[in-house]
Amino acid sequence: MEVISANDINKGYSMKEAMKSIEDFHNYKEDSYISPDRMHVEDGKNTALLMPAFYGNYYSTKLVGVAPNNSSKGKDTIHSLMILYDRETMVPLFMCDGIAITSLRTGALGGLGMKYLAKNDAKTLGIIGTGTQGWSHMQSAMVARDIEEVHIFNRTKEKADQFKLKAEKEFPNVHFHVSSIEDLVKQSDIIVTATTSPQPVLPELSPLDWKGKLIVGVGSFRPDMQEITDQVLQEADEVYVDFNSALHESGDMIRAKDLKPNLEESLNLETIITEEHFPSSPENKTILFKSVGAAIFDLIVTKSIYEKLYK
Repeated sequence: MEVISANDINKGYSMKEAMKSIEDFHNYKEDSYISPDRMHVEDGKNTALLMPAFYGNYYSTKLVGVAPNNSSKGKDTIHSLMILYDRETMVPLFMCDGIAITSLRTGALGGLGMKYLAKNDAKTLGIIGTGTQGWSHMQSAMVARDIEEVHIFNRTKEKADQFKLKAEKEFPNVHFHVSSIEDLVKQSDIIVTATTSPQPVLPELSPLDWKGKLIVGVGSFRPDMQEITDQVLQEADEVYVDFNSALHESGDMIRAKDLKPNLEESLNLETIITEEHFPSSPENKTILFKSVGAAIFDLIVTKSIYEKLYK
């Protein structure tokens, strides 16, 4: 069995390839897949997740631990292992750092949401939360759109400043700003919420301030977590999800169902991609894309990495 580090993955595989692997899966998949809802085990504020999936010749499972208080201890919030198996024999083929897979997969899903759902001339990005997923969504935004300017907000300004310095080295042609959350929303065409906050992190603004914007919500994955304000949930003209399980796993979507009728009819990413769905007049709408991820997407990205680097 091959064992690969996050550093090796990041050197040999790109966000662009991750986005393409998921897009190709939806467009060209030949077999059915099995991707049960992930198993959640709550331990106080911490969460353990078990995420199996089956597709083609492969079976995979991801083991995840989420500890929101780790940021105050100088540790990553998420720790994870990803294992890919031969589906027929169940022989393990490949084990890797699951955080790298989660980062690529989650960023890729958000990036595909940006590609299909943001207005045509979207050039400004706002990142709320400067952890792993804030970074991965900045990477995918650069693939999905011609981003010229990025506004950054984090509860701890020091972390926002560090994020800005790292981003300026990685993307020297893009302008970066550490901004207030109000300025970030007002000046951004695409807004990413990537926090583990149990309470909404977006500000209360005039409804007109939200028009023409795509909000990509990626942080809330438990029923008791809500990043998106009731105002945005209620006034969003169109709501989309990456996978139907988002409608009952995320506190954002559970709350949205209380505020909006027919939310169960929201289009998922598979429909968006296969039907080449683009919102009409997105420059006049508030659009929400909620992403919680699913085990099948972890499998697809891991399969793509394994077949590129080891087959």
